[in-house]
Amino acid sequence: MAELIKTITDKNLFEKIFYKFFLQKKVYLRTKNGDLKIEFFGYTDGMAALRIPYIKNMYDNCLIFTRNESYTIYANLKLVEKQEDDSYIFIPIKFQIISAMRREDRRIVDIGGQGKNIIYVTSVISDFIIQNSLAMESKKVDHVKEIVRFDLEKQFKQVRIFFCNEGMTDLRMKYFYDIKPPYLISDINNKNGAKDQAFFNYYLNNIYGKDYQLINRKNIISEVSVPVLYKARIPYGYIQCNGAEPLSESALLIVKRMAIVVEELFNKYKVFPVSDERLLVSDVSKNGVGIVFKERRFIRYFKENSYVYFDLNLPANKKASCFAVIRNIGILENKIIKVGCELRELDALSEVNYDEYLESIGLS
Repeated sequence: MAELIKTITDKNLFEKIFYKFFLQKKVYLRTKNGDLKIEFFGYTDGMAALRIPYIKNMYDNCLIFTRNESYTIYANLKLVEKQEDDSYIFIPIKFQIISAMRREDRRIVDIGGQGKNIIYVTSVISDFIIQNSLAMESKKVDHVKEIVRFDLEKQFKQVRIFFCNEGMTDLRMKYFYDIKPPYLISDINNKNGAKDQAFFNYYLNNIYGKDYQLINRKNIISEVSVPVLYKARIPYGYIQCNGAEPLSESALLIVKRMAIVVEELFNKYKVFPVSDERLLVSDVSKNGVGIVFKERRFIRYFKENSYVYFDLNLPANKKASCFAVIRNIGILENKIIKVGCELRELDALSEVNYDEYLESIGLS
């Protein structure tokens, strides 16, 4: 979360900001396909000169940015003209300087082209690919719902099985997308009996209180909801069961088991396509990896701020299965695309393997 955002529109300060933060620094243009690496030439007479490769039709208004250890500096620009050799002239409109906490340990090791240290990722799948796959395989999805509902309706008053392709604005889907845990509301009329008073209040105000279909059914007093997770990591749906009587921990266990059944059935029916492509890892840190490729078709696996799951193939035939968040996508020299991933979670064996690899390259 940002600690400070400062907006600057005073043109008397523009020259100082450009030469302090942008000259001979890594500068990027924000585009719909990722962040394109560009070059700042200079600033004079109220106009900035930039070298921007690969762009055929430049935007009338654009956003460029650069980073240092403490800040990210954004500049809003208005196009004046294109010159020769990919050079453009812009009028700066404003700057935003954002001071933010770093997300990870920034000690990074560049491993590109280092012989035995070369590693790569395979079996890449992202949350939006899962969402699209569910939409494309509607018959299989409906069949899975029927199987699960048939068992659960024998034990619960009301059953709902929801998947992300039905809408990401759903209250419970949004809750579980943030990797929130399963929950049990034993009795909405017994606040004092709740184990977690804070969550009980959150549920009443943000889930139950906004679920108009449920709130109008006065005979429903309890709920257990469990996320459906790809590889126990990426949330893509949930199972919601409600009762006319108080529910116990055994109900939570039943629904958890059915969520596992859903994942097993989707695997059996091969609903989710998994890439067998090998993508090179360019750099690593304790909490992140950089993935690079030149073929633009691979960009379909990645979107900024999306969840992704992949296997990190390490030396000596070792592997680390990783759950990560895509933090940035950049276009570098020679049209190489780089994807920055923040590692969120590894299983125990994967964590051991990855830590051993980091230690072997002097990053432990």
